[in-house]
Amino acid sequence: MQPARITIGSRIAQLAAEHPDRTAVVSVPPRGERAALTWAELERDTNRAANGLAALGVTADSTVAIALPAGLDHVRATIGAWKLGALVIPIDSAASARELDAFRGAIGDHFLIDSLDWYGDDPLPREVVGTPRSASLTGGTTGQPRVILRSKPWVYDDDQFLSASDLSHGVREGQVQLVVLPMYHAGFGALYQGFALGHLLVIMERFVPSLWPKLVAEYGVQHVRIVPAYLRMLLDVPGLADHDLSSIESLYHGAGPCPEHVKRRWIGLLGPERVYEDYGSQERVGAVAIRGDEWLAHPGSVGRPADGAIRLLDESGEPVGPGEIGEIYFRGARQPQYVGTGAKLAERDGHLSIGDLGRLDADGYLYLADRRSSVLNVGGQNIYPAEIEEVLSAHPGVADVAVTGVPHEYLGQSVHALVVPAAPIEVSELEDFCRANLSAGKVPLSFALVDELPRRTSGKLRRDQLTGPIR
Repeated sequence: MQPARITIGSRIAQLAAEHPDRTAVVSVPPRGERAALTWAELERDTNRAANGLAALGVTADSTVAIALPAGLDHVRATIGAWKLGALVIPIDSAASARELDAFRGAIGDHFLIDSLDWYGDDPLPREVVGTPRSASLTGGTTGQPRVILRSKPWVYDDDQFLSASDLSHGVREGQVQLVVLPMYHAGFGALYQGFALGHLLVIMERFVPSLWPKLVAEYGVQHVRIVPAYLRMLLDVPGLADHDLSSIESLYHGAGPCPEHVKRRWIGLLGPERVYEDYGSQERVGAVAIRGDEWLAHPGSVGRPADGAIRLLDESGEPVGPGEIGEIYFRGARQPQYVGTGAKLAERDGHLSIGDLGRLDADGYLYLADRRSSVLNVGGQNIYPAEIEEVLSAHPGVADVAVTGVPHEYLGQSVHALVVPAAPIEVSELEDFCRANLSAGKVPLSFALVDELPRRTSGKLRRDQLTGPIR
């Protein structure tokens, strides 16, 4: 007999019926009063949200873009839209007007939720029609946004809420989870999968390193998903080791390489069996994971794929040997589905690649080397130089521009812009121009005014020759 299927909205109702007065979610601002919802209140509020959105015209055929900051309103709007069977796309609430225009163009017809105008009064549940889905915004090497549809809908077998990914990262049902990543980033999946697992969700509305260990101790946090940049910042919190971190069962990081000294410090703080790492992509063509004890035996690795699930090939498509650099191809993956248009990934013999390079050791553990593209990884966020170059090129005082990444102690990389002036110009003017047209994470941390850029005779930029210190 096939198990019953249950949507994420119905799962909320189920948990509200089982323990209505238990706290479901707490929202923690950097300062000020915290807000919380019990499971019964979460069910009531998300029903009100669904009814309010329906009154605006949202249906199971609609796309709903959520441009709200991390917190309870994001939760209400997202689950409310899913209770209508809609497709939800989280976007950066701090995006500039220019970026929002680009997002809207990529998403197509949609409802934009960036205020509380949609909130309804009716707390009665609606019958779910359609299949709740989500998608994530990303960009290619051109920086133009693409919308990647999550391969799995937010629907579960009634007896199986844990995913294979959960199991490989030490996640279980009923944990206390601290959510620290942005809602338009990996925080979205961590938060809403946590609801399906019956977690107590503690949301940091903004990541403040000094607050993090206090919340771990106060709530007895058992699971947290994080990025290496945050891990590095936390190590500078005075007396970090004096805080009670013993409740943590799994600290799971990804979205970029973690410096070895940072990884070793966290393994020392928590124990190797509690530190997890993975490597994957938003296209979800494949992933590998590794636990701290494995990592100590294979330092620098991101994991070992099961059953030959990856191949490393050279530029001619031939397999490379152990220790040799090749392009990473995942077996059995499907081409990503897009909302709108998107380029197909490179494919060889049923294996797909996102363009990353790596090597395998003699035991089959994968080590990342580089990316073929020029995409920067800044604190776990993908930054696309072409997008920033386009903005700076629009400034009348800029004759030529190139954007690259330079090493940064906390972020791994930071954004550095090299500008050929068309007329005398101050760096502060360039910074102000970027802030007006880009979200904060994309504004270059450093600038260099140069006489010329390294270009080939064809005019193509030689990105391998772009360097610059942080100033």
